Amino acid sequence: MALHGDKMKRTFLIIMTLIQVGCANDNYYYKNNQKVTITPSNSISRSNSNIDYYQDNQGIVLGVTDKLIVKLKDDKELEQILNEFNLTLEKTLNKNLYLLKTSNKNLTVDISNRLSEKEDIEYSHPDFIKQRMSR
Repeated sequence: MALHGDKMKRTFLIIMTLIQVGCANDNYYYKNNQKVTITPSNSISRSNSNIDYYQDNQGIVLGVTDKLIVKLKDDKELEQILNEFNLTLEKTLNKNLYLLKTSNKNLTVDISNRLSEKEDIEYSHPDFIKQRMSR
């Protein structure tokens, strides 16, 4: 009976992932609990196809992979978050602070935003790759 339940759970997760991919089009992320508008940037060289590039409203180019940084208010919620959003734990960065990996890089911004909107999350944002600026 447990095998049937596991198969149902996997099927449900696959369906949810497909729905998320189909609806994945957030044009913002949360920074300090404020929405920051981003737009896909096609002018950046795609030498690394594991990175999607966006430009924020100040013109800063941000690279997005399949990783995000999440700070939980309560460490007990980690397993629930991993299961709910089909995430894997890459690394524990600090107390209640985690580097998580999505199953699909196209979902990173959307999942990060959904997590930011949850009450038990202090903050969440993609693990941005930023271009170095010389001073």
